Amino acid sequence: MWILGVILHSLYYISPAYCANAFAVFGGGKPIDSGRSWRGKRIFGDGKTWRGLMMGIIAGSLFGLIWFYLSKSGPLDAIYFNVFDFRITDPLFGLYLSVGAMIGDLANSFAKRRLGLKRGAPLWGFDQLNLVFGSLLVAYFLAPTFIIFEEFIALILITLAMHLFGNQIAYYTKRKHVRW
Repeated sequence: MWILGVILHSLYYISPAYCANAFAVFGGGKPIDSGRSWRGKRIFGDGKTWRGLMMGIIAGSLFGLIWFYLSKSGPLDAIYFNVFDFRITDPLFGLYLSVGAMIGDLANSFAKRRLGLKRGAPLWGFDQLNLVFGSLLVAYFLAPTFIIFEEFIALILITLAMHLFGNQIAYYTKRKHVRW
């Protein structure tokens, strides 16, 4: 039962970041870097737009608010498996994770431009885990609750699998131009 609690709590905790990452693809519009370069290379590239950034942060924040209200008076207002407290005490929980996910994505894009990789080119490991590391880093400093080491490991494994599956869906629905 304990491993089920680890998996459920880690997914519950990171879900606003996942939501932010998923909704950022509905962006488009003006690039965040406005076409500017640094040391001869684009800062982020055309794929990182203000609308995508805002869509991700808003969607993830709203998703986090839903969890917050459910944890106050709904089915999540309890401790499950005698281990994990699913209650959220901060209504900005989703905002922290969403902003962190978007920062992680921007950092990944910045690194890819420095390495000379074009938009959509894979950078294995970083492409899949930037949202986890970015969101958890911000949450570590701002959120009143955090996850345990076992949940962190579960998130890495689950995120790798979900990223591969989600990108296939985005590719086949024409939201992404590459399969990774």
